[in-house]
Amino acid sequence: MKALIRKIARYAITLILVVIAVVVVFRAWAFYTESPWTRDAKFAADVVAIAPDVTGLITDVRVHDNQLIKKGDVLFTIDQPRFEKALAEADADVQYYQALVNEKRREAARRNKLGVIAMSREAIEQSNNDLQTAEHQLAKAQASRDLAKLDLERTVIRAPANGWVTNLNVFTGEFITRGTTSVALVKQNSYYVMAYMEETKLEGVRPGYRAEITPLGSDRVLRGTVDSVAAGVTNSSSSVDSKGMATIDSNLEWVRLAQRVPVKIRLDRQQGNLYPAGTTATIVITGEKDREQKPENPLTRLLHRLREFG
Repeated sequence: MKALIRKIARYAITLILVVIAVVVVFRAWAFYTESPWTRDAKFAADVVAIAPDVTGLITDVRVHDNQLIKKGDVLFTIDQPRFEKALAEADADVQYYQALVNEKRREAARRNKLGVIAMSREAIEQSNNDLQTAEHQLAKAQASRDLAKLDLERTVIRAPANGWVTNLNVFTGEFITRGTTSVALVKQNSYYVMAYMEETKLEGVRPGYRAEITPLGSDRVLRGTVDSVAAGVTNSSSSVDSKGMATIDSNLEWVRLAQRVPVKIRLDRQQGNLYPAGTTATIVITGEKDREQKPENPLTRLLHRLREFG
C-alpha cells in the first residue's frame, strides 16, 4: 500500500512539475512574442558637427580625440595673422572714408550756406550728392570691418557645449576650408535610447510608460521612460518623397515583416559615455509608472537571457 502511495505521489509531483514548466514556457513565449520589447535599440546622444566658418591653415590644435571638454574651451585655431591683417586693412578703409565724409560734410554745409546767390544750384546739389555717396561708402567700409572682425573671432574654434570630442580629423599645418566638418562633439548628459519597435507592439507603448534597458553584453538593467513615438517612417515601397522621415531597413527582404517605428526613451540617470552612442541594447516596455520600487519581472530576466542566444 505504501509503495502504491509513493508511486502515485511521484507521478503527481512529476505531473505538477510538467504543468508548471508548460505554464512558464507558455508565458515566457507569449511575453517574448507579444509584449512590447525589442532587441533592436541603440544608445544615442545629441551630436554637434563642428565646422569652421573661415578658410585657412590650422595653426594650433588644443584637444585630443575622445577628450571631455567644457563649453567655451578652444578646440583649434586657424591662420590668425592673415585675418588680423584683413581687419587692419578694413579698419584703415573706415578711417579713410570717415575723413572723406567729414570733408564732404563741411563742403556741403559751406555751399548750402552760401546758397544760389554765390553759386549755381547744380553745384550745391552736387556737393550734397557727394556727401551721400561718401556716407554710403563709409557704411560699406564699416560693414566690411565688422565682417573682418567676426572672421578673426571665428578663427578660434570653441566648444559649443560640454561633451566629448570624437572623430577628430584636424592637424596642425593642415589647410581647412569653410564648412568642412572637422570634429564631432557628443554633448554631455544628452544620452537617450532609440528603440525600433515593431508596429504590432505599439499598443503597449505610450509616452510616460516605463522601460527597462539592458546593454548588449551586460547584465546591468537601466531604467527609463518613453519620451515619444515617431509620427512617421519612410515607406520603402512608395516612390513618394519621404521628406526627411526616419528610414528603417528591413532585416529580411523575402519575408513580410512588421514595420519598425522609432521610440525615444529618456534615461532616468545619465551614464556618462559608458555606453557610447550607437551601441546596442534590449528594451522592455513595462507600462508601469513606478517601476523602480518593484523587483524585476522574472520573465524580463528570462528575455534578457534569451536575447543572448538570439
